[in-house]
Amino acid sequence: MKVLFVCDEKDDWNYYRNLFAGNFSKIEVAFSLDKEDALDKLNFEGPFALIIVDASLKGEEPSDIADAVVEIAGERPIMFIGEKIHISSRIRPNLYEDNDINEILIKPFQPEDFVATVQKGLEWVRQEEFEQSIIELDRSEVLPMRIRNFYLFDKVPYEVYLELTSTKFVKVLGKNKKYSQADINAYAKRGIKQLYLFKNEYLKLLEEGIKKVVFVLKQKNKQSPKVLMAAQIKGVLLVHQYIKSVGVTKSLTELCSEIIETTSIVFRSYQKIKTLLNDFPFNQYDTAEQAVFTSYLCEAMLCGLGWASDTSRKKLGLASILYDSMLTNEDLAKIKALDDRNLLMFTEDEQIEYKEHPRLAAEMARQFQGYSDVDFIIVQHHERPKGDGFPNRLTSNKLTAHSCAFILATAFSTRLALLPGEQGNHLKVFREIKTLYNVGNFKEPLDALQRTTF
Repeated sequence: MKVLFVCDEKDDWNYYRNLFAGNFSKIEVAFSLDKEDALDKLNFEGPFALIIVDASLKGEEPSDIADAVVEIAGERPIMFIGEKIHISSRIRPNLYEDNDINEILIKPFQPEDFVATVQKGLEWVRQEEFEQSIIELDRSEVLPMRIRNFYLFDKVPYEVYLELTSTKFVKVLGKNKKYSQADINAYAKRGIKQLYLFKNEYLKLLEEGIKKVVFVLKQKNKQSPKVLMAAQIKGVLLVHQYIKSVGVTKSLTELCSEIIETTSIVFRSYQKIKTLLNDFPFNQYDTAEQAVFTSYLCEAMLCGLGWASDTSRKKLGLASILYDSMLTNEDLAKIKALDDRNLLMFTEDEQIEYKEHPRLAAEMARQFQGYSDVDFIIVQHHERPKGDGFPNRLTSNKLTAHSCAFILATAFSTRLALLPGEQGNHLKVFREIKTLYNVGNFKEPLDALQRTTF
């Protein structure tokens, strides 16, 4: 169990360290000089069971630190230490008078008073199961859920686990316990990409997420474009997990339909990719973000070519959602082709998965009713004009116009994901694509892409 102590008097640290060592030998204490350092520790070195704040901090407002702690780490005991004048003038009364778990300790104090106050906070923590016990599970009992899914909620009706080993897991989110986005950020910043739920609860949570996203997308004429694009990304994230666990269902088909229809409506408000890019919520540049951005590139080309029929939108829209859905390692989505030397950085199994993912995604597309030719479009998305792509080494004259447009869109999205946050990166990407694809059946959709990009 860990305690975070915010105190800018370094000369006092040894005194408090000795108090803990003599009375709470199993407690690890971390000290911070200021708010910024404290928040960094909360994000990267937590979780902390108890927070102690010195009320006499210079240049910092102790009450603001308490607010920031709750925002980042959720509810937990906060103990304010200081002389009476500092407690009364610098700590908002509601932080301890109206809050049963926070405490104040007036200086000067006796060591036993300090111990008793700390003990009270730790007792609350133990009762709330903050320090979760490690449990052993058969790996087949649980399923991994991408950590980004948990941004959809502020609490979940199930217990959520972090994998320690193949058989040991620790509970990190309690059943019906409220958490903040900062809690999830803290895990994401530590490189954790997925958390685990028991199988039946995993499926229920995905279904809950689908309902939430569909509800937002059905209000597409009322919501802002930014809200809708963020909802589309969440929707694709859910599709990618649900389809591998359950397959194609009525609710999944409805979600895909709403995502596709939303692309057309949102694009109308921008007209060009270069303006849409300013608002597109790129964050992780993962398969979900790439899929949604690919759908907008397809829509731009369809409009530019005069092909924007419902049939064409459905073909390229579903292809955009599914084309990388079978990749288990999302970093593979940033590999451009089989001759990309970065592919060698992955395991042999992952390299095989990369070679097979167009075929597997195409097989999944065949399960959707009312979407013609999507499987062919998906299976061809890594083909290249000179016949040096995969899996079938098709040349440009053997690819349909829809396939050429989709290949351009996926190539653009993949390259954009490799240049996150750089000014003018879409222009760099287009120039590279034009060099590779300005031949045969690619020329018309490439011209349409150029008109919407510049």
